[in-house]
Amino acid sequence: MHSFHSCLQLLFWIGIAAFGAAAAAAVAFLFLQASSKRASQEELLFLHAWRPLLLGSFHSAMPAALPVLERAHRLYFLKLWNRLMQDSEGEAAERLIAIAYEAGCAPFCRHYLRHGDRVERLLATLTLGRLRDHAAWDALVNQTMAADPQTSLYAFQALVRIDAEFAAQQLTPLMLARKDWPVAQLAPILQSAQAAFMPPMIEAAQDSRATHMPRTLRLIEALRFSLPQTDIRRLLDTADDIEVLIGTLRIINDVSLLPQARNYLKHENWRVRVHAARLLGRIGEHADVNRLIPLLADAEWWVRYRAAQALAGMPFMSRAEIELLRNNLSDRFARDMLGQVLAERKPT
Repeated sequence: MHSFHSCLQLLFWIGIAAFGAAAAAAVAFLFLQASSKRASQEELLFLHAWRPLLLGSFHSAMPAALPVLERAHRLYFLKLWNRLMQDSEGEAAERLIAIAYEAGCAPFCRHYLRHGDRVERLLATLTLGRLRDHAAWDALVNQTMAADPQTSLYAFQALVRIDAEFAAQQLTPLMLARKDWPVAQLAPILQSAQAAFMPPMIEAAQDSRATHMPRTLRLIEALRFSLPQTDIRRLLDTADDIEVLIGTLRIINDVSLLPQARNYLKHENWRVRVHAARLLGRIGEHADVNRLIPLLADAEWWVRYRAAQALAGMPFMSRAEIELLRNNLSDRFARDMLGQVLAERKPT
């Protein structure tokens, strides 16, 4: 009996605890809902006062007087301002920049950069870059060392916007070393500053001791920089790293380099053969048709596929010629691969 009463008491207290937890969760939900509603109302008040002024800067001069930007509205301002700056250029962008300086954005953004949470730092970083605020330079350089890739990459972008020449001189080694900055995200940042970054990038590619050569070559390819022929020949002759060799084959655009590049059609690494075939598809000559045909029977599927694509993509090879070539091949795998590539391409 005593045991039965003990069980009842335990169940009673478990029920009380569960009810208390549910009540606490309900109170927390209502509190968050109320806070969210207040925040929404605050943002609506901000937008009512500031959005017409910022939108008006697209078409007219600076307003005679600006309202005071409340401390509670700073993040709302930064979100709206950066969204508008994405679509602005010329005089409209300059007027938006003038409004942000007049509203006191630069000082409080520098404060956010040093003491804010992650969202505040990211918004501040974007803003300081678009403001071209030189006073934030050192703090932004420190930010490029952050472990978080997005935070550090935003800081790099801001520095490029502030002073591309100095950023290229100071930060190219860091940019090449930070493998967590994707090339696909770096390339758009560098597009508008190609003249500044070309010399240090070419210099990095000429350093035979460089530890980041594959990444350097990928960026050179993405930005369509032209590496001197002597440097490309040296890389082809001396590269003992597969990634460096592949990166070099990817940036070749001069037919005078074909004699040296053709040697890699028989390389022991199948990935190198793939990129040698792709190179011939881009800039190859008539004589290279016969060099690509043996690769259609390569043991590696990707080599066969890229060789077939290269043949079908040569501007002097018509579809009828490719079909004739396919019909005359004795190797079944070669015929199948050319057939697959032809099926992928719509008849012209």
